Amino acid sequence: MTPQWTRHDESTHYINLGRALLVAVIHEKMGAPGWKIQVGKRSLKDKIPNLEDAKKVALAYAERVARDIRADLDALGVATPPKDPA
Repeated sequence: MTPQWTRHDESTHYINLGRALLVAVIHEKMGAPGWKIQVGKRSLKDKIPNLEDAKKVALAYAERVARDIRADLDALGVATPPKDPA
């Protein structure tokens, strides 16, 4: 099953990657209005003006976070798990 964006309410959309990493776009009206991006505990300072672009940026940022996680695991000496043959 392919992960899909879920609309929590009118100002929050999220996707759960790998059943572990929460990626969210939240519309904020304080200051300059726009969509704020959060991946796990990390977030971007910039706000994106429209939802579709925010979702694209959020997934790109999640990719960057995933690379950082892989680098940390490699530094700790954790081997990459084998792929499932199924």
